[in-house]
Amino acid sequence: MQMMRCSKIKLVVFCVVCMCITASAFADLESSMENLQDKIRAVSTPLAIILLMVAAWQLKMGNKQLLTVALIGTVILFAAPQIVELIQSVFGG
Repeated sequence: MQMMRCSKIKLVVFCVVCMCITASAFADLESSMENLQDKIRAVSTPLAIILLMVAAWQLKMGNKQLLTVALIGTVILFAAPQIVELIQSVFGG
């Protein structure tokens, strides 16, 4: 009898601990996506600047094609949040 009561208490304590741990694991999708966007932007912004520097160096060497691609990529990178907001407003998001 004592052994059965002890195992039930352990089971209840285990379930409560599991519920507490998993309850904090759920996050709001919007805040998670904003966090992901910030992390991607933090990595891609220096890469875009480095690519522009390489493209300028290539322009001095005579390769104009890389500069065009780098400029288009940089404009898309920095304009992406506004593009997403525009699409959301057009389609009622």
